[in-house]
Amino acid sequence: MNQTHFTLVLVLGVAVLYACTDEAKSLPQPDLSPQVDAEPGSLSGSGDGFMGDGEPPSDADVPPPANDAAPVPQRDAAAPADAAPIPQPDATAPAPDAGQTVDAAPVEDAAPAPEPDAAPCVRDCDDDGFDVDDGDCDDSNPLVYTGAEELCDGLDNNCDDVIDQIPEQCYEGPEGTLGVGACLPGRRVCVDGDFGACEDQTLPTPERCGNAEDDDCDGQADEGCDEDGDGFTVLGGDCDDGERDINPDAEEICDGEDNDCDEETDEVSEACYDGPAGTLDVGQCQGGVRTCQNAGACTGQIQPQVEACDNELDEDCDGEIDEGCEAEACPDLNLDSPVTVTGSCLTAGSSGQALVTVVLTDSEGNAVVDADVQIGAQPAPGDAWGPLQRSGRTYGRVLTAPAAAGELTITVTVGCADGGRVALRQTPVVRVVPELADGDDLSTGGCDGLDGNLRVRVIDGETGLPLDGAWMMAGDRSRATLLQNVERAFASQAGQGTNVTRTDADGIARLTDFGDVLEGPMLVTAGADGYENVTLVGLNASSANIPLFPSQPPEPPLATLRGDLIQFDDLGRDGEADMGLVTPSFDLPFLSTLVLPRLMSRFDCWDPVRRGLAGNLVPEVAVPGNLHVPQQGERLFGFPVTVEQHAFAIDSVPHGRDNYVALAGKVPVDDIVGLLGGGADDVSALVSLLTPRELGVLRNHAVDGDQENLEIPLTSALAENARCEVQNPPENTGLFCVSAGDWSGGNGNGRLFPMGLATMRPDDVDAGRNGAIRLDVTTVPAEGLFAEIGYLGVAVALYLDPDRAPNGKASAVSAVMDRTNLGPRGGQMRQSGFFDTTPLVRADFDFAWDQVGREDSPPVNACRIDVVRTIRQAYDPGRCSEDRLSSYERPVWRAYVAGDPGELTLPRVPAAWPNGNRAGFVDPNQTPERDLLSMRITCYGLGLADAFDFNAANFRSLVEDVTHISSNTVSF
Repeated sequence: MNQTHFTLVLVLGVAVLYACTDEAKSLPQPDLSPQVDAEPGSLSGSGDGFMGDGEPPSDADVPPPANDAAPVPQRDAAAPADAAPIPQPDATAPAPDAGQTVDAAPVEDAAPAPEPDAAPCVRDCDDDGFDVDDGDCDDSNPLVYTGAEELCDGLDNNCDDVIDQIPEQCYEGPEGTLGVGACLPGRRVCVDGDFGACEDQTLPTPERCGNAEDDDCDGQADEGCDEDGDGFTVLGGDCDDGERDINPDAEEICDGEDNDCDEETDEVSEACYDGPAGTLDVGQCQGGVRTCQNAGACTGQIQPQVEACDNELDEDCDGEIDEGCEAEACPDLNLDSPVTVTGSCLTAGSSGQALVTVVLTDSEGNAVVDADVQIGAQPAPGDAWGPLQRSGRTYGRVLTAPAAAGELTITVTVGCADGGRVALRQTPVVRVVPELADGDDLSTGGCDGLDGNLRVRVIDGETGLPLDGAWMMAGDRSRATLLQNVERAFASQAGQGTNVTRTDADGIARLTDFGDVLEGPMLVTAGADGYENVTLVGLNASSANIPLFPSQPPEPPLATLRGDLIQFDDLGRDGEADMGLVTPSFDLPFLSTLVLPRLMSRFDCWDPVRRGLAGNLVPEVAVPGNLHVPQQGERLFGFPVTVEQHAFAIDSVPHGRDNYVALAGKVPVDDIVGLLGGGADDVSALVSLLTPRELGVLRNHAVDGDQENLEIPLTSALAENARCEVQNPPENTGLFCVSAGDWSGGNGNGRLFPMGLATMRPDDVDAGRNGAIRLDVTTVPAEGLFAEIGYLGVAVALYLDPDRAPNGKASAVSAVMDRTNLGPRGGQMRQSGFFDTTPLVRADFDFAWDQVGREDSPPVNACRIDVVRTIRQAYDPGRCSEDRLSSYERPVWRAYVAGDPGELTLPRVPAAWPNGNRAGFVDPNQTPERDLLSMRITCYGLGLADAFDFNAANFRSLVEDVTHISSNTVSF
């Protein structure tokens, strides 16, 4: 048992000892005094059922009975000296015969015996379970005791030397407006038995136009406004009520604005044709389309070309076919001379290039040199062509990807000696696919296959800004694959260009190969000074957006928040300790892997018992700072104890706005003793005992520095109206079922908070694996501050007992998310098809794991490997504990692979690369605190996605569409 376990067990053990000694005096004791028949004024006990503080009276203190009269009752040792004498029987009365019963004198005939004064109360006089030694500051009032709920009654109910001062949330606006738009609750405080005015609330106000705010809290912003006088209000669809020329009836023009409020910008197009008059729609000539997005170019048009012979086409659009041609134009030319293109696909606007070449021969197979060769395409791609080049009998021209998508048919014509022209029969087609949109997410697209071109945009993952001078490499190592330029392609020489390049000011890096090297699938890696490396394993697409996250970002300003949870429903002695957990918002990846230690703030010292014998013997203990325990009276194994308050403290809070949620409930005291007495030190084991019942929130709370005395009222009751049904989780795992709310109103894509928690230990899980395992969880109604939340549920299987975890799986988890069956009225979450858990091993650049897919699970769409630098920092929690370690992670390398291949190899970056002298990794031995390197594998099943194509995907889908996940973290 470690020191923490020993200390906590000692705390509770001494509390038991304390209860069995000093507190035991307050327990009912058998009355040892002789009893008399019930007569007026007789005593049948000590009056309150408790013994006094003095010793029991000795036999010598008891007067001998007269004759055979009933024994005289003992006097309560606690009675004062001047108490009325105990009545004695008349000594002159004749003694009854043996066996004779003495009739009691009738009440009306007997002289009334004097009433003795009642013995004064000493212990728990108001029967509230607390006495003066427990801190009861008014033992005559059952509403006043240590840990009582403070009432607005002018009394110090909880004996904290503060009268009233009870804050509570308040709102005086119309029903249904709280939490809608700008309307927020306020706060009022009880002083001298009365609640004061509601302060700092935001009530509905008349709608103010043009501020995009819902001032009147009706769910609409700027409704009823027509600021620009164009006849349309915001409620009527005006998307810019400050511009008269922007409204649903406006004409869309090419000005960068959504003029007609249809959520599209500059969708203006018109027919166009730039050829000579009279040639449109004659022969091969046809018109095109000019759009605002393609900068006014006329795309798709076919203009007159030089007439070629023997192809039955009217290229010059004069209404005649093959005019001016002799019967056999260029009779010695091989019209089947090969026409080739180095790439059959280009990405529009990517600056990708393809080389069109012609090897011109005559009918005898001899080279034809110095011929009049023209290489073009239909429709004409504008200025996308480079100059004609020739080397011997090879003619060529470079085609740069045009701005517009479509298909280009390559045409080659050759001039004849008699002035005519002929067209070669081979007409390759080049597809031009839409450009991959720039964005802040990792994404792939463009051509299906690299096809000689690769364009990568590298951005800062936190700001979205382009990274100038970032590195990009295609292949498994520097110069292992040599790219071919135009000159060497014409000379039929092997490539010698590098496969490593840098980004420009727009964050764009390009590689082009006119040979056969830059073809997918390939490893594509990006990195930058001060950033992580990211590798796409087996990429077979021509474009990618790759965000890089700083490996050592500047520390943001941080703050510490401290305060209390208030308005607990019940703090009575019920054998269950009230506690709460205060957390900021978190995201779905955190929830699905349930890294509970990261949910806890830094530990600090807490003195659970401050008074009486236990207060002198029990030391402080270290607990997570964001764990809140109110002052309360409790019972442990049936004995009363007093639990002192531990106010919450959340450390390392970044400045800005967030929602801070308090999830509060009950934890059986006896179970805590059993758990800690068994040596458990995993925070998850303690949290697993919590039964949530109440929820409180600081909505949209602004943090710009340390804050003290925050109060979070537990104003929302949780309803136990949801069931978590789990089937066939991995063996030997425990289960957590979590119901969560999404502040954005979605089903897990926004910022989240917990609203329910249930757990099952591994033995119980294994016993129920052959059927459906059912656990009940709670939800919060969608009203008030929670009016617009979304709902989701997660079942997480993890190894609560590390000793039962298979080798290498101690930190492994498998989770299934139900994002459809939970709502404001609860529901039945269904989680099945769990992925297996897997170990992860590394040998140099090679990573291997056991495939996690099972027969009953969905397919694995992608796996991700993270190498992170774990930075550990020592801190002093106080005198109760030795220094502890907190840790946070910084990214080093991130890699993605399609499916679940079970292995992955990272590339070897060049020496000039950031950390290239260490193969791209960080040497933890060179860091100030000798950090750790850890690696994590995460495999995803995207049950909400229609399909996932690794080469044409937005990898945000790994969060938005995930339903199944398997993860594990190990250090090396």
